[in-house]
Parts: sequence; structure tokens; C-alpha cells
Amino acid sequence: MPWNELRHDIRYTLRSFRRNAGFFVAAVLIIGLGIGANTTIFSVVNALLFRPLAFQNPDRLVWIANTGDSGLSSVTSRVSNYVDWRAMNHSLEGMAAYFAFFDYGSYKLAGVGEPERLVGVGVSQDLLSFLGVPLQVGRGFTEEEAKWNGAPAVILTHGLWERRFGKDPRIVGQAITLNEKSTTVVGVLPPSFDFSSVFTPGSRVDMLVPFPITPETDRWGNTLAVLGRLKPGVSVQQAQAEFDVLNQQLRTAHPERWTWGAHFTPLQEYLTGRFRRGLLVLLGAVAAVLLIACTNLSNLMLARASARRKEMAVRSALGASRARLVRQMLTESLVLSLAGAAVGLLLAWIGIRYLGSVQGISIPLLQTVKIDSTALLFTLCATLLTGLIFGIVPALQSSGVRESESLKDSGRGSTGGRRTAWTRNSLVVTEVALACVLLVGAGLLIRSFLRVLDVDLGFRPEFTASWRLDLASQYNNSASQAAFYDRVIRAVQAVPGVESASVTDALPLSRDRTWGLSAKGVSYPKDQLPLAHPRIVDWRYLQTMKIPLLAGRHLEERDSATSEKVMLINEKAAQRLWPGENPIGKMAVISGEFRVVGVVGNVRHESVEQTGGLEMYFPITQMGSNST
Repeated sequence: MPWNELRHDIRYTLRSFRRNAGFFVAAVLIIGLGIGANTTIFSVVNALLFRPLAFQNPDRLVWIANTGDSGLSSVTSRVSNYVDWRAMNHSLEGMAAYFAFFDYGSYKLAGVGEPERLVGVGVSQDLLSFLGVPLQVGRGFTEEEAKWNGAPAVILTHGLWERRFGKDPRIVGQAITLNEKSTTVVGVLPPSFDFSSVFTPGSRVDMLVPFPITPETDRWGNTLAVLGRLKPGVSVQQAQAEFDVLNQQLRTAHPERWTWGAHFTPLQEYLTGRFRRGLLVLLGAVAAVLLIACTNLSNLMLARASARRKEMAVRSALGASRARLVRQMLTESLVLSLAGAAVGLLLAWIGIRYLGSVQGISIPLLQTVKIDSTALLFTLCATLLTGLIFGIVPALQSSGVRESESLKDSGRGSTGGRRTAWTRNSLVVTEVALACVLLVGAGLLIRSFLRVLDVDLGFRPEFTASWRLDLASQYNNSASQAAFYDRVIRAVQAVPGVESASVTDALPLSRDRTWGLSAKGVSYPKDQLPLAHPRIVDWRYLQTMKIPLLAGRHLEERDSATSEKVMLINEKAAQRLWPGENPIGKMAVISGEFRVVGVVGNVRHESVEQTGGLEMYFPITQMGSNST
């Protein structure tokens, strides 16, 4: 096709749309919404499911989880097992880890502008080199810094470096004050590596700190999230088989350890595999929306073509071939589609920026979503396909006119009119069918959402607010901590409109940790020891959260550091430890002995979708807490 003819078709199309601006604007907006939705969702799907992780040889990276089934402690591993795995295995090229319970503490930055609370993640010394992440500025941690009570050091995230230090490279090697300690900034992460987006979605991370792989941290129990890199040619199944044997050897050699096991999952699959089905369904839904837009536009183009039947007949009578007329009509639809794609890309850019700024969404890699070359290629293909889909039927319909009938007024009600009506009716049926599919899907989604909203959480979140308190260094014992919290609670309760206040070290739906719990005098096989979610609270907590008391009494102000150690358990824990018996007054064993003084209702601590597990509540006056 000669280029001058194409230019002529485009100029003619633009003049035609200028004369009918209302149709042009409506069509462009319809296409823009459809293309924008598809580009946005495809960009998310591409980042989560298709784009390789931005690490060295990402296809060989694996996630090594423990084989428990209750709480974060059951899927993390202890330091001694990590050390033995690293020394004894032959399937992995390397291993690295980070402290999975990093959110139990925070770091107070002082001395540089306004004081600020920062979140830091403890990582093994070689984590960055293991992943193949180069630093923007500076170096990684040294062996001296990674020791127990080693030299304090920190690697800043790019976001903190930019926000707090103005991207000043001279900060590397300088000391900042964290938790009243002088700490050296040794490096800055590149903008391409967002630790929280990959490993801890929904949680802010401001810096990395060295986590000691030492006997001291081994005593903390299962705390490490472990990564491995397969050797070339080694499959996940082969590595899994080797670690099954290793763990059996460790159970025999070290029966005192919590050596549950190791389950291998490709890292990409671990991060985003559970979202695959939902994302693909969502992509199909927005594709259906685009098809509905195409059928709408086809009807609009047919209605517009009805008013141009004489124009097409005149052009045909003057010698224009049917192919020439079809080409002109398709040029119009493609110009509309391209204009709509420009609007759609703008909407997609806004949508992706919004998704990246939303906090609290626990979807990995969401902050890495962008309109890259793959997304642009998808948008181009979707644009061309859209233009052809909604333009081909009107083009064929309009180009097949009979000159003699179309040039007569009487020809409007002839066979061509009936054929056009049949085509438009078919498009309407297609549009209604697609809309019904989306309507049914949306109805099922809304029903599921309403069922989630209707779930009994076990507590009443309405009209409840929370914030975090970090104790200063002078509160270094349980008595001073309890006194400080009591002063804070009384001050908050004095505020008009506050019904009650309390403190806890962990809110529901957070801190998925577990401790071993047993009934005194009962022996359990090591792999069948009951695990319960611990909560360290003050005596007002259950009443403040409206958690019902089922038997016994609440914690009381008289439960002090010098009185008998007491605890509350939930209904599930009571049934597990003392089935068919009254648990009130019984002795439970954790690290010490505690008397059960009350049984409370079950709370969904892990997620809204999962029923609550075993739970236990301890008075803060007897346990202490540095962060609530």
C-alpha cells in the first residue's frame, strides 16, 4: 500500500473526526478505559508471574521453609540447623538468611534532624552477595560486624538514603545514632532492590543490619528465613531428597533441637505462586471488559456507518474498490484505538503509581510493577487487535453497499438495512453475554467478600485505634516497664471519649509467632508438642478488645511480678491440653510453670480466612516487654 494513500486516509480520518468530535471523544474514552485496565493488570501479572527476579540466576534460587504448620516459628529455622545445612549439603552453591521476626523491635534515629523510628532487618553477612545485588554506594558487612556484639553497622535502603540524607554519598563511613549507639553506615542499597517488596510485603524496611549466626542467636529458637542457590544441574527434587536425609541425621545427632525439616520451593513460586490463579482470573476479567468495549464501539461504528452509506456508495461508484473502502474504515478504527491507547497508558501509569504507594498490602513485588518494554509491547498488540476487532465488522458491512440502492432514499429499508440490523443485534447479544459473565463473577466475588466481613474475629475492632510504644533504655526491668505502661494507659483513659485503653506486645492478625505449650505432668512426642500464640498484655486488654471470658477470671491488677505466675488460655488450648476437663487452676508449662486462671474466646490471630489456633495471654507485669 503506497504511503501517500495511507497519509491521505489518515488526514481524511482526522477531518472526519473533527467534524464529529463527540463521537471521537466518547470512543477514545471507552477504548482508553479498556486499554488502561488491561495494561495495569498485565503490568502487575508481568511483574509477579512472568518477569524474572532481579537477582543473579534467579531460576536457581529456592526458599527453604521448615515443615511445621502453625505460626511463623514453625516455618522458620534455627541458627544451628542453618549452620549444619550450609556445612553438610552438596546440592547448594550457597545459602543466606534473614531474621524473620525483625518487626519485634525498631531503631530510633537521633542526631540527624528530627528523631525518627526506623525498621531494620537483620541479615546474614553474605545475603547481598548471595543474591547478586550490587550496592549503590559503599560495601557489605564484614565478619567483625557480623559477630555477636560486633561493631555496629548498617546498610541504608535507597529510599531512606534519598529521604533522610539527600542522597549524599559522604554518609558512607559516617556514624549515625541508632538506639543511643554510634552506628557506622557502610553502604546504600540500589533503587532496583526493595527488600520489603520482595521478602516482607506490607512492612516498611529502612535498613539492613548484620544478624549474628552464633550460639547466642541459636538459643532464640526458630528465627531464620532461609534461602538457597542450587548448583548448576541440580533440581529442586534432588536438593529436597538430600535435605530429607540430612535432617534425619540431625534429629539423631541432636534430639534436643527443633529439627522439623526443610521444604524446598523455587523462590519465584514461593513469592507469587499463591496469587497466580487470582491474577490470571483478573486478567481475563479485564480482557472481557475490553471485548465489551469493542462490541460497544462496533455498534457505534455501525450506527455511524449507516449515516455514511451514500458516501460509501458515491466513492464506490467513482471507482473505489471494496478493499479500498475497508482500508479507509479500518484506518479510522485504528486511529481511534491508538488515541484510546494513549489515554489508557496515562490511566495505567496513574493506577500503577497508586498501587506502588499503597501501604499494608501484603503482595510481593507490587512496588516493582512498572510499564516496561514488555507492557508497552502488550499495549501495542492489544491496541491493534482492539482496532481490528471493533472495526472489521462495520468496515465489511459498510463496504458491501449496493450503489443503486444506497443512492436512492427507498434503499434505506432494503436488504442492506436488515443485514445491518442483524449484525447489530448479534453484537448486542455478544455484549450482554460478556456482561453476564462479568456480573456473575463480580457477584461471586462480592459474596465472598461479604462472607469475610461477616467472620467473627473473636474481638471487636470497631472504634479501636492503636499505636506503637518503644521504651527508652532507662526502662530496663519489668517493674519500670510496667510502671511506664500504667502511666501511659491512665493518661490515655483520661482523654475525653476514651472508654478503655490497654497495651499488648502483639495485635491480632500480626506477629505470627508460637511457643511450645504443655500441660504439667503430660509428656508429648517432640514433633507433637502443642504450639500456641503468646500475647503479653496488661490486665485491661481482654476487656478493651471485647474478647469474651468463658470461664474463670480476667487478669487483674494484683497479678504482679511478686505474685504467682498466671495466664489465660483460649478455648482451643483448653480443649487441646485438658479435653473434657475444667482447666481453671491447672498448671501449664512454657519455659516455666503458669497457673491457668481463665479461658477466653478464640481470636483469629493468623488471618481472617483461618480459624484461630491455640492462644495464651500473660500479664505484662510478670513477663515484661520492650516494645508494645
